[in-house]
Amino acid sequence: MSFNITYTLLFEVTFLHNYFLNSGEDTYAGMSGADKKKMLQNFDDDSFSTITPTVETNIRLKNYKMAFKPTKTGFRVYIKVKENDETDPYISVPPDLKLDFIVSIIDYQFENYTNLDFVLKQMFLFSNVKPSTEPVTFKYIPKINDNLLISDDYLISETTTNNFLSELHTQEKQDVFGIISLTMKGDNNPKNIVDAMGKIVSPNFKIHFDNRKTLWKYINRKEETTIETNKVKPLTYSGFVEIDPVNDFSPSEPANSQYPNPSVKSITKNNGDYYSEIFI
Repeated sequence: MSFNITYTLLFEVTFLHNYFLNSGEDTYAGMSGADKKKMLQNFDDDSFSTITPTVETNIRLKNYKMAFKPTKTGFRVYIKVKENDETDPYISVPPDLKLDFIVSIIDYQFENYTNLDFVLKQMFLFSNVKPSTEPVTFKYIPKINDNLLISDDYLISETTTNNFLSELHTQEKQDVFGIISLTMKGDNNPKNIVDAMGKIVSPNFKIHFDNRKTLWKYINRKEETTIETNKVKPLTYSGFVEIDPVNDFSPSEPANSQYPNPSVKSITKNNGDYYSEIFI
């Protein structure tokens, strides 16, 4: 007698970041399929973040025969299914079963190149269920085909933040940037992980960060002069943004002048505007 142990995809969470995926002023969204694939080959969310199931979620994964598998673009959760139906979990999954994953940032420059404002006592929440302590304007986690970028709208209140942190073990409460909290049945059908019959839907959720855009300030220490661009320019890991000395500055600079792109190490904020400082 032989036994086949079959696992199928329960759901996937895809992480993307435009700082790594855009090239200069060419956006990832506007690239061809071939160019997107090329950019993704060099992308790894481990370069800026870690995603780990909470202690309680690890217990639930084990109890329901699930497996957590990191990928270069996030993670997948697989579940054991019945031999005669790969959409039917081997162990029935309650619709209110919740799985939580901690997102921590490991790159100290993440705040510099990510288009978000960070609030000390609030964290980001990516969920398919609205907490009762959040307003009706609560932003649900996007799906893979949603043309949505993560913004400050995904910050939750101090009350909701504290409620989530209270569910964590002591050692888990350090350096929590955000929580991915997914319940088997979401608040609306498109966000469901299992359907009304308990069958697997295998959705792919997306957390897509945008790159920060800054005013570029060129500081000439020798001549003690400073000039800055009229408009913000994108910060990207790849590619080059051409500076037009005639049109990008007021007053214009000589047409034959050349200006380098900034690094993400030197960024300042003044009156709500972000500046990249380049010393020339």
